[in-house]
Amino acid sequence: MVGLGGVRGPCSVEVAGTRRLVRHGFTLVELLVVIAIIAVLIGLLLPAVQSAREAARRSSCSNNMKQLGVGALTYESANKAFPPAGKSYAVCQVNTTYIGDPRILNMSGMVLLLPAMEQQALQDSGTLDGSFAEVGNSSQVRNTSGAPAGSSASNGNARVRQQQLPAFVCPSATGSRTTNYGAGTYAKTNYDFVCDRANDFNWCNYWRVNRTHISGENSRTTFQMIEDGSSKTFLFAETTSNGRCNGPDNGWAHREWAMTGIDPGMSTLNNWTYISTWTTCGIPGGPNPPLAGRLGDWGRAGSLHPGGAQFVMADGSTRFVNESASQTVLNQLSRMRDGFAPSLD
Repeated sequence: MVGLGGVRGPCSVEVAGTRRLVRHGFTLVELLVVIAIIAVLIGLLLPAVQSAREAARRSSCSNNMKQLGVGALTYESANKAFPPAGKSYAVCQVNTTYIGDPRILNMSGMVLLLPAMEQQALQDSGTLDGSFAEVGNSSQVRNTSGAPAGSSASNGNARVRQQQLPAFVCPSATGSRTTNYGAGTYAKTNYDFVCDRANDFNWCNYWRVNRTHISGENSRTTFQMIEDGSSKTFLFAETTSNGRCNGPDNGWAHREWAMTGIDPGMSTLNNWTYISTWTTCGIPGGPNPPLAGRLGDWGRAGSLHPGGAQFVMADGSTRFVNESASQTVLNQLSRMRDGFAPSLD
């Protein structure tokens, strides 16, 4: 029989003098069709959900980097100069031009941002005048002019560098937030100062002689020195925290081997390109396929955000830089007084 509204309802069938109620259900074919439709809908919705989650993570990551910019500007306001990328390295080489510091601190400049990020107590739990890490491999200590300023284990700085701070980690990042390298256990970061990472690594106090980038070992850059404009010069860059083909993951509080900051427009190596292979481990098309979250070399910018990575300019603004940006543009934006101020728009 047909019920109200034309919907098929139960009907009664008389069998051998008795009345039996017969109900119509789904056939097996109908059930399979419904399941298939649901599966298709889930398949269509899942990428949208994942995209929405990544958008939220990227927004949170951008906010973290914005806080770095605010911290750097707060430091500049109090000290009349931007914070250095780090202080007093052990791994840099010395000669008559590039003089090494006698007291080796191996400190990252991120430590100096702590008070502006409501982490004054953490900074106070260590000491700014003592070593933040002692390089574990003696062959990597190239600053023959200096010696460690005490022990990071006894002065509290080892505990500082092991502290995991959400503000220094991008929510899109994967893998462990801590690692162990030559200096011992430390907490990783997805952000670092933009500098001439190779020359800062190779020569002690390279910045004091050349002053090409805002940041470097023992740098002291004023706004007046940023001749290309604070809105046209990189201050911080994003990187991954999940391993590299060459070099350790960045620690937020200390410096050691191959850990001197980020150089977005660094020269090519074995045909690695620039932002287009930010997350490539090995030569594109070569024996080592791309692995999510791994960079080809130390000191590179990178992210797990689709299409590019985030940067902080010297005026405190954040920019998402597309992976198609050229080496020329990246180098010009990394330098503060080369006479070029390209647009990212």
